[in-house]
Amino acid sequence: MLDLGGLDMLRHGNRFPRELSGGQCQRVAIARVLVASPAIVICDEPVTALDVSIQAQILNLLAELRERLHLTYLLIAHDLMVVKTLSQRVGTMYLGRLCEVAPTATMFERSAHPYTAALLSAIPPRPGIPTTVGRIRLQGEPPSPLDPPSGCRFRTRCPLAAPVCAEVTPALTDVGEGHSVACHFPFAINEHAKVAPAPAARS
Repeated sequence: MLDLGGLDMLRHGNRFPRELSGGQCQRVAIARVLVASPAIVICDEPVTALDVSIQAQILNLLAELRERLHLTYLLIAHDLMVVKTLSQRVGTMYLGRLCEVAPTATMFERSAHPYTAALLSAIPPRPGIPTTVGRIRLQGEPPSPLDPPSGCRFRTRCPLAAPVCAEVTPALTDVGEGHSVACHFPFAINEHAKVAPAPAARS
């Protein structure tokens, strides 16, 4: 298992955790998971505490193990470059509710939900992530998850919010090619962001 995790048994097998680097500890964690021969592995922020070069090594290892052992990952992450690198299908959530689900390329190139578009617009320009909309500046603070808004939970910060958004909770609806979105105005944010300035605060 240590070998699968990228560590040498003779060099690392008898070491204490305090004698391992952060990247080595993460490899041990991966090896421990593989002992159970899982079909699905939940990866909750798997590279957050690691420096960039070690992050790349761990992501490459996870991708290799996925193919080699036929694993399925449920990846939970806030770093969209990590999501893009490791995921084949992506879902965005706001206040505990799915906003959008799509194949990775579709999500990054043709996001349909205003929240997803805002997330992607906040990424500094990087190779491999196309810029499809202008910067979307959300106003106000996120509502309390203990008392979410009626209807669409994102409506209090959405630049496209309309009365229907407060009255009707949008269902996650298929918009084609395995792409689903919970929004009354899917794709509208893309045109809005090209022509509109940063939106004023809405009640």
